[in-house]
Amino acid sequence: MSQSPLSQATDDRLSEMLFQGEEVEEEFTVEGARVAVTTHRVLVFTPNGDGRRFDHADRPNVLDANVETTGHRSYVGWSVRTGVYGAVLLGGGILLKTSGILDQLDAANPPENAPGSGIAQLVSFLPKALGTLTNGLLVVGGLLILAAVALAALYFGSRERELVIERAGRDPMRVPVHSDDAEDVARRLRTAVGTGSKPRSD
Repeated sequence: MSQSPLSQATDDRLSEMLFQGEEVEEEFTVEGARVAVTTHRVLVFTPNGDGRRFDHADRPNVLDANVETTGHRSYVGWSVRTGVYGAVLLGGGILLKTSGILDQLDAANPPENAPGSGIAQLVSFLPKALGTLTNGLLVVGGLLILAAVALAALYFGSRERELVIERAGRDPMRVPVHSDDAEDVARRLRTAVGTGSKPRSD
């Protein structure tokens, strides 16, 4: 079985991507990527992309084309969770620090009629233990808040605009874009596919 022209194509040989009888109706260039609408398919060529260099979809399967801003959304979830945990711990530490309970415990003396030395040891140990706990809450809470900010920064750093070509039954084709005319390309692509995808009468 022979390979399709798509798998045999090289960087600047768009004509070799076409099947017999297939013709290019419209072609767009976006940030080094080429998108061609033919009589049969939509072809996407991204020679410098991270994924497939060539991708395609039959025209009846192309549902839409839009410009979207995308990013690693997992960073958002981790940032929110980390921020919530950090706020709870930091708030608890601040509450203990400002409540005065540590000063009260530190100034407390065991009752004179307390049996044995256990009570005295406990009273003297509590301020130190709560002081250590308070400092731990403040430090860990502050670190978690910083981690949440860092994760949010990673998310915003990962955001980029993409020309997203939706297709039925498969993941969309994505082309990174930066220029201001990307919206116009998406509109023209929708027009080209929407008018040309209708059944033709021979």
